[in-house]
Amino acid sequence: MNKEIWTVGRILQWTEQYFQSKEMYSPRLDGEVLLSHMLGKDRIYLYTHYDQPLIQSELDAYRALVLERAKGRSVASIIGMKEFMGLPFKVNEHVLIPRPDTETLVEHILGTVSADASVRILDVCSGPGTILLSLLHYLPNATGIGLEISPLAIDVACKNLNSLGLSDRAQFFESNMFSYIKGSTECFDIIVSNPPYITSEDMKTLSTEVLNEPHIALEGGADGLDFYRILASESGAYCISGGIIAMEVGINQHEAVGQLLIESGDFTHIQYAKDLSNIQRVVIGSHI
Repeated sequence: MNKEIWTVGRILQWTEQYFQSKEMYSPRLDGEVLLSHMLGKDRIYLYTHYDQPLIQSELDAYRALVLERAKGRSVASIIGMKEFMGLPFKVNEHVLIPRPDTETLVEHILGTVSADASVRILDVCSGPGTILLSLLHYLPNATGIGLEISPLAIDVACKNLNSLGLSDRAQFFESNMFSYIKGSTECFDIIVSNPPYITSEDMKTLSTEVLNEPHIALEGGADGLDFYRILASESGAYCISGGIIAMEVGINQHEAVGQLLIESGDFTHIQYAKDLSNIQRVVIGSHI
């Protein structure tokens, strides 16, 4: 790989074949994203400089990225960035990588709340701050807090808070679910959460790429509902009357989670929202 002249085009062809041999889902795209990141250019640059030779230092740097990807690390965690709701979010191996499915939750809230509303938002299991910060970006009068058990994830969330210019409207706190605000009298207009919801059995079948993400952000117990039980039973104490809770759920979990909200006695008017794959992805309840 290092003894011959390697142009942009040739290295991309080699990478595509290499990633195909590793059964990567999007071998060409992954190579393009990694190479453009290493060069500090956008992907269009690769096609306008297809015949440009790469120098040895560039080849070495790119090879290191390719090897990390081959180990099963996601492209987003390697380059340290993932776009979500049109915004650039910093990510790394310590956080769950934002997925398009989660945009369904954010879009539902944005379609429900007036754009100029001065709402207060609580994000439980906030990870890198994806949901809360996206909502604050599109709701300029909103404020909120994020609760997250992992201090490493909070570090990433705070970086996103600053890079998105929202440091005066939100805070993140280390918390095991609601533990940080236990006993608080503050109530929120909106509670959101994308908790761990993969069953312990399904954890055994996940791809290497997903398993390289923090397991604490993935596994939701034997039936995947451990954290929804906590959300359903405790959210009512922190939600205003008429406020809403919105939670992302796994495939075929929506009815069970909706039932948990009903059984709590705190929420009614249960609704569901489908993602782009026509899967019921979000459960919404109104606080009584």
